[in-house]
Amino acid sequence: MSVSRDGVTSSGGTLLKRLIAWSTRSTHYLYRYRPRFHERAFWVVQGLIIVIAVMHDYGESVGLLTQLGALYFLTLSLFFVPLVYAALHFGFVGSLATAMWVMIVTIPDWLFWHHALDERLGVILSLAIVNGLSIFVGQRIDREKTARQNAESSGAALKVSEIKYRNLFESSPVPVLVLDSTGAILETNPAANRLFDIQMKTGQKGHLTDLIGERNARKLIDSPEADEQSAETFSIKLDDGSNIRLKPTLTQLVDGQDDTVIQAVLRDVTDEYNRQVGLREYAASVTRTQEDERQRIARELHDETIQSLILLCRQLDSAETYGEDLPLSVTTELSEARKTAASVVTGLREFTTSLRPPALDDLGIITAIRRLVREHKDRSGIDTRLEVSGEYRKMTSDTELGIFRIAQEALSNAARHSGATGITVILSYTETEVKLEVSDNGTGFSLPSATTDFTTTPHLGIIGMQERAGLFGGKLRIQSSPGTGTKVTASVRISGTLAEISDSPADI
Repeated sequence: MSVSRDGVTSSGGTLLKRLIAWSTRSTHYLYRYRPRFHERAFWVVQGLIIVIAVMHDYGESVGLLTQLGALYFLTLSLFFVPLVYAALHFGFVGSLATAMWVMIVTIPDWLFWHHALDERLGVILSLAIVNGLSIFVGQRIDREKTARQNAESSGAALKVSEIKYRNLFESSPVPVLVLDSTGAILETNPAANRLFDIQMKTGQKGHLTDLIGERNARKLIDSPEADEQSAETFSIKLDDGSNIRLKPTLTQLVDGQDDTVIQAVLRDVTDEYNRQVGLREYAASVTRTQEDERQRIARELHDETIQSLILLCRQLDSAETYGEDLPLSVTTELSEARKTAASVVTGLREFTTSLRPPALDDLGIITAIRRLVREHKDRSGIDTRLEVSGEYRKMTSDTELGIFRIAQEALSNAARHSGATGITVILSYTETEVKLEVSDNGTGFSLPSATTDFTTTPHLGIIGMQERAGLFGGKLRIQSSPGTGTKVTASVRISGTLAEISDSPADI
């Protein structure tokens, strides 16, 4: 295989560039481990080591060290002084370089003056112990320096963060309160001072109940623990007589004494709340008007149209009975007309029932939902069951109608979209709550991240159920995922006297 000169030159140039780059990275990496060659004290220490080594070698040459007996290694231990000094002042790298220098300058000692193996091993072992101790000290010094630097860096960063937080706290146009776990006010920002007309004296602490009332304060303090959460909005009356609505966002923090404090950011949502109230009242009015119109249409269809069709059926029966002399074709037409009229009556009755079920007004919500489930089972062919538990509590007609409509919509959605083979409807009563659950074993679907995102999906029926629940003060929850079915839960808090359930809670 032949390689051109240009190819060889290019390959060599690339290899040279890689070597240069590797050398640069290695030099940069090892730079921080360099001995302190530029410091004068470092060379003084190395010179002291040479002096100790010369003294030791001189004592060996004239026989002075042999006269010390058990203290023979005293001069070798003198190396510990410069080694420890190097470790304390230059860290691990300085102690390592100094230890290597000690081993080098002591080579003549154990090489020329000690011929026995045990004597050489004794000298080398003594030097190794002294060097090892100095290197250990150097490592500890480096760790202590690193820890101190990290602590200083963290302290500086914390100080900067505190300054930023303080600036944000002071300049925020939103009222901010810092509270302890009992609701005592630890600190307030200028916006909160202006809102509540706070004039706190030095060393004097107010309490949250003094600002927003005991009930609202208890709601905030007793909120479920969380790193950050938005509590329910509440209304307060200011000194000028005006009412404003605040939405608190609570954040748990830890102060310098490791005590947990609560930061409450109070956002003024008065305008937003008033708009929501207006829209809710408008929606309630529209829904109420719609239900009244449905009831009127259902009543007119039942009292006029259906009755007229029933009369028509009877007239057709009479014509068919007394028209024996009529041709067979005419009799057949009369019979078909009678069947058509009866079919129209049946359809209109089903339509009027869907507009406003009479059982809801006459017999109550349990009977109405029971009939709704039975009709859904007959119409769709899906195994639909109802379970009723608890003791019946009377609700307002609007609330019962809202729960019925949610059940109606949930069953309709399950039949049209889920592909389910079984649906279970559970209506349960407790002392303080009525809960409706409609669950199916269908295909399910992926829930959006926020309930408002349902407006961009085909599941507009869910939006209607949410609006229904909101109108009578209830809550709606959707649980679903692909392949696990769907569960719709509507709940509303109630108060009233107990009454016996007119229908047995047996399953349908």
